[in-house]
Amino acid sequence: MKRQSLLLFAASLTVCALLAACAAPAQPAAPAQPTSPTQAPAQPTQPPAEPTQAPAEPTQAPAPATGPGTVVIPSGSKIRIGGSFALTGPIPDPGKDIRQGAEIAIDDANAAGGVNGFMFELVAEDGACSGDQGTVVGNKFAADPTIVAVTGGTCSGETFGLKPILLKARIPFVSPSATNPAVTGEDCDVCNRVALSDALQGEVDADFVFNKLGFKKVAVMHDSSDYGKGVAEIFRDAFQKLGGEVIAFEGAKVGDTDFRAPLTKIGAGQPDLIFFGGYATEAALIAQQMKEVAGLENAKFMGVDGAYTQQYLDTAGAAAEGTYMSFVAGDTQKDKMDAFVEKYVAKFGIEPSKLGPFHGQSYDSVLLIVEAIKKVAQTDSAGNLVIDREALIKAIRGTSGLEGITGTLTCSPIGECGAGGVQVFTVENGAFKQIFGFGLQ
Repeated sequence: MKRQSLLLFAASLTVCALLAACAAPAQPAAPAQPTSPTQAPAQPTQPPAEPTQAPAEPTQAPAPATGPGTVVIPSGSKIRIGGSFALTGPIPDPGKDIRQGAEIAIDDANAAGGVNGFMFELVAEDGACSGDQGTVVGNKFAADPTIVAVTGGTCSGETFGLKPILLKARIPFVSPSATNPAVTGEDCDVCNRVALSDALQGEVDADFVFNKLGFKKVAVMHDSSDYGKGVAEIFRDAFQKLGGEVIAFEGAKVGDTDFRAPLTKIGAGQPDLIFFGGYATEAALIAQQMKEVAGLENAKFMGVDGAYTQQYLDTAGAAAEGTYMSFVAGDTQKDKMDAFVEKYVAKFGIEPSKLGPFHGQSYDSVLLIVEAIKKVAQTDSAGNLVIDREALIKAIRGTSGLEGITGTLTCSPIGECGAGGVQVFTVENGAFKQIFGFGLQ
């Protein structure tokens, strides 16, 4: 019995041991609670959802654009218009005048309340009357998504530097003073100007020389710039078409100071007149030096709008007397111009005509941009001003009947927006006096 009891006791212990061995793993079911750590990270995966929404606020505040071709201006920020001005290079005074004319236009736009309460800002860059520098400025504007449109360039070569970059970036521009015919065209919907084209200036000048002055033999010089050579070629071709003789077509360079060699060559043909396409300093030096050359003692000199400046009169001195100069003039509205000049003098302390002739066109180039922005700008639900550049391009090109300082502005299908005509002046007692062309009865 005792033995049997011992056997039963041992068997019970064995069963208990087996039961304990089987039950023990059941408690590690607690490790199944690692599900709480694996779910706990699920909490952190939701908080990041807040950061992904948070950036939405920065994109509305500083974000200049929500997508290609759209400029979004946050509340409190300004509508930025770029400007390419020839502040250095061959015509710094006219370049400064053009910049200051644009600044008056910005002042007036802001005084009138801007657009939906948003004010304007002019972002001025130095285009230096240079194609290379125009490219630099164009790239700077194209890389800045806050730039809505551009006024400029000042010179034709500078504008040719801007043109392909702004076209690719889809930024519209309006030039106040680039007159080469190729500045605008059917291939460029962002290209516009309020200055008149040299296609007109060259032909009017040829008509003046051939029919008004009665000269049949001329020599043509130019400064090899896109502007100077371009207008010289137009004059040459128009003069020859009228039946005149062009005995020479001589190129120099911007910055040259001694023109006696080409003048001596020209003097051998004894022309009635030398026509020069280029800027003020070179024009003045030619007018002086031609008086020293045999065969040119009685020849007359004529320049174009790039030399129609006080700088020409000052540099040429007495040699300027009796010379001729043409200008692509606007149909100036006297009351508007008088008010403009008053503001200009008050702000800058100088009469604009002492610096250059294109201040009115500069004002109107900005005015045209501002009025087009008014047509397309919209305020979104967040209070941002939204401007679609493609809509702006169409609005600028669609300008019609806009009353500016230089007349009633209507853009042609290729972006010719200017009013007025070509005027021809002579220098009398140290001042320009109109004798032919637009505005004379």
